[in-house]
Amino acid sequence: MTAVLDLVKNVVYSGVGVNLVVSDAIIGREVPAPKAITEHAATAYTKGTEALTDLRGRTDLLAAMVVERLPQQVAGAVETGRKAAWGFLGIDTPKTAALKAAKTA
Repeated sequence: MTAVLDLVKNVVYSGVGVNLVVSDAIIGREVPAPKAITEHAATAYTKGTEALTDLRGRTDLLAAMVVERLPQQVAGAVETGRKAAWGFLGIDTPKTAALKAAKTA
């Protein structure tokens, strides 16, 4: 039962953290959490950033493969928009995704 509770706790922290990362990006600054939940907010923010970085790592290679098949003008727009969205959130390309992309190139 403890493993299930830990899993649920991690999922909740990740979900709240993704919302914090996106909200901070939209607002343009980190919104301070109330003092009573500062520690929980910091954990959630870290878990959310990890979740988004993991998502980008899993989708970057697939997105590159899709972009290769598009006409050049469309591919350029898709690639520019995709990079802008991740840049807006402040999520860098994970090293593992960069290594995989280099190996396939």
